[in-house]
Amino acid sequence: MRWLKLAVLAIAAASAPAAGQPRLPDPLQAYVANAMAEAEMPGLAVAVVHGDDPAIAQGFGLRRLGEPGRVDADTVFNIASLTKSFTAAAAAILVDEGRLGWNDPVHRWLPQVRFSDPWLTEQISLADLLSHRTGLQPANTMFRLTHIDRAEILRRVRYLEPASPFRTEQVYNNVLYTVAGEVTAAAAGTSWEALIRDRLLEPLGMAQTGFGPGTAPAGNVAAPHAVIGGLHVPIRPASYVSIAPAGGLNSTARDMTRWLRFQLGGGELDGRRLISAEAMQAMHEPWTMIPTTPAMRANRQVQFFAGYGLGWNVMDYRGHKLLWHSGNADGMPSYMALLPERRIGVVVMLNSWKAPYLHGDIASRILDHYLGLPTRDYAAETLELTRQAEARRAAADRTQAAAGPVLPPMDLDAYQGDYRSDLFGTISVVRLGQGLVLKMGEGEEADLHPVGRDAFTMRWRDRVIGEDNDTRAVFALDSQGAVSRLTMQVRRDLVEAVRAEPGR
Repeated sequence: MRWLKLAVLAIAAASAPAAGQPRLPDPLQAYVANAMAEAEMPGLAVAVVHGDDPAIAQGFGLRRLGEPGRVDADTVFNIASLTKSFTAAAAAILVDEGRLGWNDPVHRWLPQVRFSDPWLTEQISLADLLSHRTGLQPANTMFRLTHIDRAEILRRVRYLEPASPFRTEQVYNNVLYTVAGEVTAAAAGTSWEALIRDRLLEPLGMAQTGFGPGTAPAGNVAAPHAVIGGLHVPIRPASYVSIAPAGGLNSTARDMTRWLRFQLGGGELDGRRLISAEAMQAMHEPWTMIPTTPAMRANRQVQFFAGYGLGWNVMDYRGHKLLWHSGNADGMPSYMALLPERRIGVVVMLNSWKAPYLHGDIASRILDHYLGLPTRDYAAETLELTRQAEARRAAADRTQAAAGPVLPPMDLDAYQGDYRSDLFGTISVVRLGQGLVLKMGEGEEADLHPVGRDAFTMRWRDRVIGEDNDTRAVFALDSQGAVSRLTMQVRRDLVEAVRAEPGR
């Protein structure tokens, strides 16, 4: 709606740092304000460091739709997977002190942790976890759908099956990053949270960076937003306590300038060295190579290579070495990029899923500016692709609705029962009126609607989860014609469960 875009533009343009504080150059100011307006983004924060220039920490827009509070340099955002760089850095401190080795096997520090094969239990190291090269299947939704705690996550990793050969490619896994965090905690003789606070946040002066309890504290905190039922609304903050080493930190633009300076300084900030140059190099070099395609190279402007280090993607941006990571908390995407050879660092934090790739678009525009390279309207390009995808989804939904209801070949009672997955626990399917409801143990519930032979759409009742994770449930029959298995693909995670009592 044009009026909303104009309102967002006015709010974004009015957002500025306090008097005397560095701000983005005028062309970038205008670009951010216009991109926010077109994307209908409530608010965002930007952190920029460039050589020895004063660091820029600036907010734009509103912390929460419908309320007057503005985003500024000290507004708290959930930075999600940007946390991985902190977990790797904490490990690096311990490596420097000789208390931990990158190649230490996990079982040395966490003897209770077992993997799917005894050989993997002997071989999988801290570096394998930090570089996502174990080859074990993703399990990025397990904690979210089942509500299990960190101790249970550690127990269940033994059920992760190989998805690719060991140490051959990247298989992104938040659960295994949680294991990595617990390895560092065990080596330090403390909790992961205390290790991060005492050895990184306090020495770096990142006083406003901390661990989210899952509910927004009072004060200068950005509220996450999403489009739910066609309305752009605030949603509850997510809790990542159970996988905190993979995605549990909150921070501000001002604090993140400290993190950027520290990384670009090779482990040193304000004359104080926390990590050796050798350990920094280990984190910033590729341990796992990532295959590229022409489309991926064009989209990310990669000329040479792509890989993953320890807590960082390691690629190039238009020929310049690039270290980056993205984060995707519920309704709060974030992006961090470093060009170490040019001493440029950027962080962009959003407070809505409305335009989930806007962070990278703004970061690219900022990098182009400081590199002095020709640029493009990245945000407009991405928004157009997003609109096209939304139009295709809407057309598919209309086509399915026009086809009318589809009935499965059996009575719905035949699908009721408990289905057991070692990794995801008990999945219950029960009849409720004229439909079925699926429940993930003590966790999330979804309504099942038939769309074909033994296939059902899954619509999570928590629509925040449904933003990313609506899917299909497919049932299989045994040789006697009884329902015996349940399969669903939740983003990268394959969920397979066997019925406890087939034919019941």
